Amino acid sequence: MKRIDSNRDTLHQNRRGIAILWLVIWGSLFMTFFCVVLEIATLWQAQVEVNNCLDAAALAAVNEWEASGSGSTQIPRNVGIAYAAANPILGSTLTLTDNYNPGNLPNENNTCFGNFVFGGLTSLTPPFTFDAGADVTVVGVAPAVRAQATVPVQGFCSALFGFSFLNVSASSTAYFDIGSGQPALARITTYTCP
Repeated sequence: MKRIDSNRDTLHQNRRGIAILWLVIWGSLFMTFFCVVLEIATLWQAQVEVNNCLDAAALAAVNEWEASGSGSTQIPRNVGIAYAAANPILGSTLTLTDNYNPGNLPNENNTCFGNFVFGGLTSLTPPFTFDAGADVTVVGVAPAVRAQATVPVQGFCSALFGFSFLNVSASSTAYFDIGSGQPALARITTYTCP
């Protein structure tokens, strides 16, 4: 039998080159998948923490507002800010502004887009309607506070792919349930602001 001679060194070098190519392709795909999973997990955690933070801020603000006799909203806004600061998002403190304008009666909101919007629920059973211009001293209107924020989140692999921040937005509305004497969260279906 005659043996066919081949150049084994050349064949071995070709295999090594193909292995490196496959390593580069699969390694980059694995790294991309890993980064996408980490980004999604980071955004999910941030969303949960922002929701919890705004829930606490809205509940504390509306409770303080009702305790003060539904008068001035300056102190309840500061209480909401303190509760938001006590609930960090991904280890960072969320700093909210009070959106306070004492000359804009009845609820002293500066704008409808601030972090805190004070108003009232004009329907006390679902579906709830929040009105930022509602006078809460009127019978049938429950004091309510809407806390809203957009928080920039630094992702795990952001620098690797060249983008800096992703934003997480949330809002939470709490009202004072006169029947139970406690603040409660409400899912708003209609939001009006004069």
